Amino acid sequence: MPILFNISWDIIPGNEHEYSEFIANSFIPEVTAMGLLPVGGYYVEVGFGPRVIGVNSCESHQKLAEIITSQRFKDLILKLKSMVYNYRTAVLEPTGRFRKDQYLIQKGVWKFNQYYDLRPGKKAEYKDYILNVHLPTMEKIDYVEVTGGWNVVLGGVSEIIAEFTVKDPIDIGRLLNNDDFRKITLKLRTDFVWNYQSRILRCTERFDEPKWFRL
Repeated sequence: MPILFNISWDIIPGNEHEYSEFIANSFIPEVTAMGLLPVGGYYVEVGFGPRVIGVNSCESHQKLAEIITSQRFKDLILKLKSMVYNYRTAVLEPTGRFRKDQYLIQKGVWKFNQYYDLRPGKKAEYKDYILNVHLPTMEKIDYVEVTGGWNVVLGGVSEIIAEFTVKDPIDIGRLLNNDDFRKITLKLRTDFVWNYQSRILRCTERFDEPKWFRL
């Protein structure tokens, strides 16, 4: 499965129009031509920033390195940085627990993502817990899709990201109040991980239209 290259930022107040035009007419076409496929645009509704997140798929680490070290990409990012601040990046690779061959564009969805680091010496126990307890429990909650798990290999704020998808933000509230979810999350945080954080993300709009990065 291809890796993901996430780019996040906040928009400088007063630059919204110029930013929107740049993203639609220059940024997305340029990164696509270079070999980065935009597969998601999100706004952080609840949780730590930066507030805007662009998710891009790339075929390999080698290809990604070629792209982001090119002068063409550097020039594009310099232009972007004239309109945004808190620019951050992260390279993600799947943990191996995916059931899909590729990360597909998802329209009109909401995300509940968990971010955390493994406690030292807990890798084997954590893997067993995720495969035999956590995932089977989550898969029984029919209004939530377990989209996948990610190892953060460069950048970001954590070692691991767990990604869940729902169609309606009300379902995030249902999830957070679900007894089974609360139990497995408490066990996860108590026994296996630390530096736990979570975020609620809103899909910014349709990705096949120029406005998909517009808030």
